[in-house]
Amino acid sequence: MSRHFKKIDDQVQIAYGHDHATGYFFQLFDQNNGKEEEDYLVLDECSTFTSMNKAKMVKLMQENKISIQHIQQVVLDLPI
Repeated sequence: MSRHFKKIDDQVQIAYGHDHATGYFFQLFDQNNGKEEEDYLVLDECSTFTSMNKAKMVKLMQENKISIQHIQQVVLDLPI
């Protein structure tokens, strides 16, 4: 399993990676979104449960300026 983080600002953070159970995953947390910690997760995509394909994963990564090396690994269907 891999899990990488990217801090957008003090309130917004992204987690993404690859897991043997969920495949690729991409999560966006925004502390401005709610009062409870559970409300902070505003985007939760993965290959298994939401049927996110590699094209959508790459698009989310590009929109959020994730490392080009990590994007290339997704394109090549390799774990991040």
